[in-house]
Amino acid sequence: MAAQLLEAQLSLRISAEDLGRVTEAAHASGATVAQFVREAVSDKCGEVEELKREAAGTELSADDHPLTRSERLVLAAVTRRAGISSVAAASASAGLSWSAAKSALVSLARRGAVRQRTWTQSWRDGVRERSTWEPVVSLPGWRELQAQAQHVPLPRPAELGDFTGPVPPQFWSLFWNHPDPSSLALPADAEFVANRLLNGPSPQAALWASVRLPVSSLQSCLRLRSTQPHTRDLINNALAHRASAPQ
Repeated sequence: MAAQLLEAQLSLRISAEDLGRVTEAAHASGATVAQFVREAVSDKCGEVEELKREAAGTELSADDHPLTRSERLVLAAVTRRAGISSVAAASASAGLSWSAAKSALVSLARRGAVRQRTWTQSWRDGVRERSTWEPVVSLPGWRELQAQAQHVPLPRPAELGDFTGPVPPQFWSLFWNHPDPSSLALPADAEFVANRLLNGPSPQAALWASVRLPVSSLQSCLRLRSTQPHTRDLINNALAHRASAPQ
């Protein structure tokens, strides 16, 4: 692996520090370094072509440039499923290859149909950057674009069972006043964890909790007077889905 990275560094003519950043970004996106570099070059070429089209005053509407199959699948995935944070997640949700999902995301972003929202999150002794893809419903012509992806069937997500083990590290920041969030474990601390994740500020954490925490912990959260109406709706929908799922 070290030899391959050294070869990549020499081929790209960049410093070891820059190569480390490229490698870290590639791993975060779910791609290999080679995939990431190829797609980065492709993106740059696409940006140049897009600037040329803008300079020529050409605008593509939903009518004169219909969405491709890959774009319809990715737009459907971003619209219907929360927490698509990477190309790998879009690929799995849409049932496409990594490169096809990447190309579709880039194309949809250029059209203004999706955007990548980024924020910082407390992480251990510092902060880290998090991001997720979301639809841009305020885009003029959004309804026309959405109509093309509205009835596109997506691969059925795998059925998930109750989570056991330590609370996932990405949620530790929500336990800011706990002396050691890494010591929290499921299902032993499920009721406490359910309250923090479902009634916290993170929609991703609430969605994860609704499908991965024990039913009893969700029901205990319903009994809390502090649980908000929209959170009650999420919990009730999750409980109804579990009750109807085959055993």
